[in-house]
Amino acid sequence: MRRIVSLLLSIVLLLSLLPACNPQAEANPSQPAESDAAGSASTGSEPALSCMELVVHINSLPGSLGPDTGAGEVYGRADGSDAEQLSAYIQGAYGLEEGEWQEGYIFRVTGASAFELAVLRFADEAASRRGEDCLKDYLHSREGDFTGYAPEQAKMVSEAAVCRQGTYVGLFICQDSAQASAFFEEALQTGEFPEPSGPTAEEILDRFLGDCGQYSGDDTSHLERVGLSDPDRLKAILDGEYGLGDYPWTDAAIARGTDGNVFEIATIRIDAGQHAGMDAVKVLNAYLDAKEEAYARLPAQAELLNKAIAAWNDGYIALLVCNDPEMLGLQLGSYLGYTGRDSGYSTMRRHWQAQPAPSTESSPDRPDRVKFTPPNKDDMSLYDTSAIRAAWKQDDPAGLSEYDRDIYEAAKRVLKKVLKDGMSDYEKEFAVYEWVVNNVDYDWTHQDYMQETPRESFTPYGGLVNHTAVCLGYATTFQLLMDLAGVECITVVGAAFNSEEDHAWNMVRLNGNWYCLDVTWDANGREQLGGLDTEWRYFNITSDSMVNRNHQWDYANTPEATAEDRGQG
Repeated sequence: MRRIVSLLLSIVLLLSLLPACNPQAEANPSQPAESDAAGSASTGSEPALSCMELVVHINSLPGSLGPDTGAGEVYGRADGSDAEQLSAYIQGAYGLEEGEWQEGYIFRVTGASAFELAVLRFADEAASRRGEDCLKDYLHSREGDFTGYAPEQAKMVSEAAVCRQGTYVGLFICQDSAQASAFFEEALQTGEFPEPSGPTAEEILDRFLGDCGQYSGDDTSHLERVGLSDPDRLKAILDGEYGLGDYPWTDAAIARGTDGNVFEIATIRIDAGQHAGMDAVKVLNAYLDAKEEAYARLPAQAELLNKAIAAWNDGYIALLVCNDPEMLGLQLGSYLGYTGRDSGYSTMRRHWQAQPAPSTESSPDRPDRVKFTPPNKDDMSLYDTSAIRAAWKQDDPAGLSEYDRDIYEAAKRVLKKVLKDGMSDYEKEFAVYEWVVNNVDYDWTHQDYMQETPRESFTPYGGLVNHTAVCLGYATTFQLLMDLAGVECITVVGAAFNSEEDHAWNMVRLNGNWYCLDVTWDANGREQLGGLDTEWRYFNITSDSMVNRNHQWDYANTPEATAEDRGQG
């Protein structure tokens, strides 16, 4: 992954020649500012809107685009106090050199979040087209940064948008990039910030039914319709059947099949943020689960319920029990008037299925696997622990350096805590893995272009002493603890995200069989989901499972893990 080092900031020269955002705009990103035509002049007939105003207004749209503005970092303040940071970030992250852009404003959240809103203004449309290409490349790289480490963030990046309107280019990595894109385009076309509005639930339902009958082959001729005209019946369904009594719904319309037909489409408006909307989606998923179980003896109806979804987009929820719910869900954004991006909705899948890896070059050794090419974005050289292992064997750390002595003493404390006499190799492995997953946090500076990740995070020092590491630090921490515990283990230095991101993990040998483990991604699961106990996805799995979960490595010179018993014999 590309990194910004401190030297980059020192070489940003002649900053006074680079115009910042509107000089009369407020620095606080949560307060919209008055536009200044002189400070944000554009070419041709484009309206004089500043990059700051666009980002601030977009971040304040209803429907919760993302986190509170106070939680992020801003570059491009009106007073120019952060001009160096703005220039360094645009150059290092986006790949745009000084002089290629004229004005910019960026709001981003750091750490384990990919949320980022940015608007840049260029001198002419040729420059803005290059800016658009660079930001699209950045999006692809950013998705790789979070794939495996923070799946929900990676998904948000995959659904993000880059929009170009004249000499302006916008980047929208947020929960509702469709809404952000539409607002951006309309504001620049009209020169005014549009007032948010939306269709009625009945109007959206009619659109759903029209597309459903035309494209999906559903019979929509005999349906029960329930809406605001029958408030008692509507409330009975929403509160009593769906379980949404605790949610602030303001409008709803429902069409349901009769005579045992489970076909059902409902549109519900909830005037609350993204989190409340997704919580309501969870409640509707529980309703679908219960109904699917009730119809288990009727295969055709159960199949409809099995693939049904609840989708969310900008304050609206759609419950879709029909032949092609995914297709309808993708239309929700267009029903809400988003012409910039009409696919785009959030949902929580009830039945997880592994998705096939995108088409890419196959390995000459294993045509069924993605070719491994070391990305070499990071220094993935392994830290030499031979001195620590020798001192452990002799039970004498006196000759160790201070750095290695700290690692030695920390490893000793961990093993004393988690190991018991008489443990099998599997039990030792399980105990050590559990400790690493629950006690080592990911070093999110590795995903931050404005910070340099300390080398300690790539070594056992990061995992054992600092309790903070990146993938190589996790893997070498686990490796050292296994070595000291007497369990055969290796570290695999490979890649992820179709061989575009450096990655490392481990393999252990139990009773003659090799098994794969990715302690980093299981630890990230604990961080992102609030604790997984021992329901680990990457503990003692096969090489094929690692392939299916987007890992690549030197297949010809690495042991193959084929046993499917998760190491329990």
